[in-house]
Amino acid sequence: MKERLHDALRGARAGYAELRFRRVWSTSVLVRGRAVDTATTSDESGGIARCCSPGLGWGAVGFSDPDHLDLSLLRAHELSLAGGSRRPVTLAPIPVRALDLAAAPADDPREVPLVQKRQRAEALAVALLDTDRRIAEAELLCRDRMVETWLATSEGTWLHDLHAEVSVALLAVAEEAGNVERALGSLAVRGGWRAVDAAGMVGETGARALELLHATPVRPGRYTVVLDPAAAGALMHRAVAHLARPALPGADPGPLPIGARLGPECLTLGDDPSAEGLRASAPGDDEGTTPRRSLIVQNGVVVGHLHTRETAGAAGAGQAPTGHARAATLRGTPYPRTTNTYLAQGKGSLDDLLHDIPLGIYVADVLSCELAGDSVSLGAGMARMIRNGNLAEPVKGVRIDAGLLSLLGRVDAVAGDFTWDTRCTYCRDGSAGVVPITTGAPHLRLVDLAIGEGIA
Repeated sequence: MKERLHDALRGARAGYAELRFRRVWSTSVLVRGRAVDTATTSDESGGIARCCSPGLGWGAVGFSDPDHLDLSLLRAHELSLAGGSRRPVTLAPIPVRALDLAAAPADDPREVPLVQKRQRAEALAVALLDTDRRIAEAELLCRDRMVETWLATSEGTWLHDLHAEVSVALLAVAEEAGNVERALGSLAVRGGWRAVDAAGMVGETGARALELLHATPVRPGRYTVVLDPAAAGALMHRAVAHLARPALPGADPGPLPIGARLGPECLTLGDDPSAEGLRASAPGDDEGTTPRRSLIVQNGVVVGHLHTRETAGAAGAGQAPTGHARAATLRGTPYPRTTNTYLAQGKGSLDDLLHDIPLGIYVADVLSCELAGDSVSLGAGMARMIRNGNLAEPVKGVRIDAGLLSLLGRVDAVAGDFTWDTRCTYCRDGSAGVVPITTGAPHLRLVDLAIGEGIA
């Protein structure tokens, strides 16, 4: 494949030309109740040829057959001359490098027989149903992927990567005396099945569904709220990191202006595509840029944006690509996207955040977090009351609706117990598509938040 890509690029006429080809082997097993509902395997491949002509715009052509690379590049070049993107493009420079990380892993999910994957999935679902007679339903989805990527550019950049990803997602339904509650759980890792121990996640999900059976609706009011690391990470990703990259087609506006104050001194946020072992990490992004940790907010002030080569070039002097160009599909165009968003740790423990709260709410799970305009909406899957500095009874119906600046302005403490969230999470951004992400955070405390009373 390397010679085929390089041979095609040698004949390219554009000022800049790029070829990316990707192959994905995947298996999916869905269990409903105690038996497998569906089991599928697939082997998909596809790529994109992109050309950029000086003073004009991009031309891009998706393809499935790598036997016609020359023709795809020619068509992409013609589109670029026609001003296909209708705007001139300046590409910020990146170091040229060659990197081959395509050695087959020792734990290759393609080597695990499908029957063994079916048996594993069934065993996990049965274990959940046998936890308690009140667990009435279970749905479990086990997936694995091997992803191989080739990227070559007319500047001389060459990347070849092969890696595995596996995930388990679960729905547990508990029922008692006509009361029905649901809980979701998931686990995702970069690696093969040996890296996954889903039994603990299955047990925790079932326990949450059972606990919700006895949860009472939260009483509307204003509370001090403590978010667990998963909820804090979800909030920072959706409400802040999404606004740290240039606007995407059909998505949220952005970016936040450099120098704008978003919150207090204890708020520092970034995104790190180089973090080791996480699903969204990679040796290079979909333009070949070396990934690097990028600060977005430092001590409450916006200090940086996430850039592709194009957005960095448009931003002007002093801006450089950050390794965040990501394509959501085999034949997709890369856009600036988040990868591993993190809230930097502060000081102290969860107990330190709780001890001086007479009455508050602890959010221990998050079902949804959305940004609409300048308003944030976060729905809790599991929550507890805080009474006199201690976690108390479970409550349900906890929803935070607030203006972005108002919400971030209510942050008053960040704990020192940072952890990456290993759940199977994705970022959805308009027509730019869906990409896997990871979030990381410590516990986070916010004061005087309206719960159940509308916008805070």
